[in-house]
Amino acid sequence: MKRRVPLTRRAVGVLVAAGVCLIFARGIGSPELLAAAGLLVALVAASFGAVYLERPSLRVDRTTRPDLVAVGGRISVEVTIAETSALPHVHTEWKDRVPAGLAGSAEGTLPSTGVAGIGSRRRTAEYTVTALRRGEHELGPLGLTVSDPFGLVVRRRDVGGTHAVVVLPEVVVLPEIPALTASRDGSTRPSSLHVGAGEDDIIARPYLPGDAIRRLHWRASAHHGELMVRQEEQRNDPEATVLLDTAAAHWAWPDDDPSYLPAFEQAVSLAASITAHLVDADYRVNLVGAGTEELSREIGARSAAGGLRSSPVGDMGDALARGGQHLEEDDLDAALLDLALLRPSVQPNRFLDLSPVIAARRSQPVIAILGDVEEGDLGELTAVAHLSPLPVALLPAGARRRSIELLESAGWRCHVGERGASFQALWSGTSGPATTTLAPSTGRGGRGGQGGRRAAGGAYVRR
Repeated sequence: MKRRVPLTRRAVGVLVAAGVCLIFARGIGSPELLAAAGLLVALVAASFGAVYLERPSLRVDRTTRPDLVAVGGRISVEVTIAETSALPHVHTEWKDRVPAGLAGSAEGTLPSTGVAGIGSRRRTAEYTVTALRRGEHELGPLGLTVSDPFGLVVRRRDVGGTHAVVVLPEVVVLPEIPALTASRDGSTRPSSLHVGAGEDDIIARPYLPGDAIRRLHWRASAHHGELMVRQEEQRNDPEATVLLDTAAAHWAWPDDDPSYLPAFEQAVSLAASITAHLVDADYRVNLVGAGTEELSREIGARSAAGGLRSSPVGDMGDALARGGQHLEEDDLDAALLDLALLRPSVQPNRFLDLSPVIAARRSQPVIAILGDVEEGDLGELTAVAHLSPLPVALLPAGARRRSIELLESAGWRCHVGERGASFQALWSGTSGPATTTLAPSTGRGGRGGQGGRRAAGGAYVRR
């Protein structure tokens, strides 16, 4: 924080008065006015020396409560300034730097340091910011504007370091559904969202499009008055894989800022919501990034799921230094921290070899959250579809019609939304027929504005 002219308007007025006294002193030969002019100039010079020649020792500490919040949460920040100075500072303005991912007013005036003397004096300031974007954000450095006791000279300087604040992706509560979806031939189903422990069981559930006719349960259909099918269900802890497309090119739009991709942020929030929903429903979840090795974590069923989403966990500096390893490896909170720090991949090879990840879990469904994938990216996705009995593709920000056709031909059940569409509606659509297209639930502009159009079949098409 620089200022070329350190003098205030009051100081300029004092110097003008000194000049007037000097002129009149010479005109009328008054030594008193000459002395007054000298005193006024000396006052400004002394104030300048007090502010700029003194080198006070300053230390800035920040305390945030909580250390971790989700998008939309509020963070209280307390700034403590410890100062060792031989002179008092009557007027000190402060302004903390708030990054783009946070919003709030972080400026004010500190109280006077009081009487000069040896020793450290501590002053505090508080403000509140709102989390707008997930990720790690740096508060600071702190800008101070110090003035002398007469308010004649000011000095602006940045002091202290920065303080890391981590914002977790927003976790949306998703509705419960009878099961994830029907398999392609109706013969295989994942365990339901309410499972216990024990032997295999045969239950009846409502008929869904895609179920095989041979699996109709006629007695249950007559009893319920609607078509019911047999579901052979293992009542042990079920597993599922959540696959997140992390390729930046799949989520970028021509009018997007390259440093911030709204569609990718939407996908991360959806992945966090689905993972939390499945874990809360006693699923063991395998969270995998399709384009990066940085996201690969297994989250145990019934893992502690209330920590990072609602309250601070230990010291944030220690959490970041150790990469979240102070948390249990299979804990949902650790997975949310991974998602908070995840960045879209810009590597030319956008998709990793996912076969080993899925092959060990051939009996579990795969929920893939995909962007606008291209034909060259479908090789690994086809292999995953062949390994999983229940491949479900969620495209929350739309995709090319050709990409959707290729995914469906590979065996994926596609559910297409638009940027701004309801997560709840997209998730509930997994119980219905494939190629469900959802429109935005809010007034925000979707993909129909620039760079795309609607196809006749309802699926979104990018040019």
